Amino acid sequence: MVNTDQSKSQGKQETMFRHTAGQANRFEAAMFDAYFTRVMGRGNYGGSAVGECYETASRIIDGDYQSFADAWEATAKRVEAIARDCLEKGHKVSARDAFLRATTYWGATTVYADPTDPRQRLSYERERACFREAAKLFDPQIEVVNIPYENGATLPGYFIPGGPKGEKRPTVLVLGGGDSALEELYGVVPVGAQRRGYNVLMFEIPGQKAMFFDHPDLFFRHDTEVPIGHAVDYALSRPEVDPKKIALIGASFGGYFAPRAAAFDKRLAAVIALPLFSDIGGMFVELLGLDPTKPYPRDLETRLDMSKSFIKTLVKSDLRMRSGYANKTIAEWLDAMQEFTLAGHEKDITCPLFIIAGESEYDPARMEKEEIQWKKVMNNPKSQVKIGKTAEGGEGHSMINNLLLKNQIEFDWLDDVLDWKS
Repeated sequence: MVNTDQSKSQGKQETMFRHTAGQANRFEAAMFDAYFTRVMGRGNYGGSAVGECYETASRIIDGDYQSFADAWEATAKRVEAIARDCLEKGHKVSARDAFLRATTYWGATTVYADPTDPRQRLSYERERACFREAAKLFDPQIEVVNIPYENGATLPGYFIPGGPKGEKRPTVLVLGGGDSALEELYGVVPVGAQRRGYNVLMFEIPGQKAMFFDHPDLFFRHDTEVPIGHAVDYALSRPEVDPKKIALIGASFGGYFAPRAAAFDKRLAAVIALPLFSDIGGMFVELLGLDPTKPYPRDLETRLDMSKSFIKTLVKSDLRMRSGYANKTIAEWLDAMQEFTLAGHEKDITCPLFIIAGESEYDPARMEKEEIQWKKVMNNPKSQVKIGKTAEGGEGHSMINNLLLKNQIEFDWLDDVLDWKS
């Protein structure tokens, strides 16, 4: 084993996944608690229902990943069947609402499944299908878009107008993180944005789930300004987009993707990081219980304590596959992740930056380290930091457990920065 206090390390690793709201349920396993809270949080905008969530939880054996997948799959199938029955009978609003909830539940089905499990793709295809059925039932409809990328590939996305067709408005570009799927983003940012009159372009870049299923030969890349630049190009081609009021919001790993792009692409008028991840490689090293001040061993397969659920989940996740390192060693994967850093580019982020983090994401020592890094990229007088507090019910990762509060905070700031009053 690596020479480290594993029990102490485990506590630090799981801190960012423990949410007060989730503790009302029956899960002691922090990872289960985290995703249950994530699903519940989407209920703010109709993406889940409290009763359906707790009924599903009653069928999950705490810490049993198979029962977690089976329970959510059963709920997803049942709610999708409701949606299709409502659609067939002409009840469009009921169908739309049920399709949105089924989208969430299908996404929960395989979040902790083995990356080689064929249900990974099957459940995502159901997730996408349900969302696209819902998209057609909005007025105006949510538009499916394919953003031109490189070598004939396209970035998958959706465009949501903030007002009348052709009317120029501020636009937010929305990116998820390492484990979210494109359709999951809808309740996290776009609904709150559209309510305030913003256009929304939600999309994925290479390595993210929807993109990887369609283009398994394209992996995460550290120079995210390249694919994000293509998304900016596409946004500027639309008549609804005010070219001087384009903001970029990145959640979770998107808290690296978005600021990195802003360092190079000056067409972005503002960027929001939920939260800011300035050094993804270094974060992985710490989350695996390794000493970030020392070189990590090359034989981590035999040294890491794989009985620890968090370490096992991280090492065996499809993040390695989507990074192009599925058949490489853990150390080789960590080597590649060291490129995912803002080091050397801090001063290049000149647009207003808003960093939003949940209180539970960090223990005091890590928070102190993060704040040092955050200050390095706060180069604009309009830049701010907001920590969601437990007392506010917004302490979760990316404030996922209080989307209404998160949207109020981020869009009030963005309204002021872009001089837009919704």
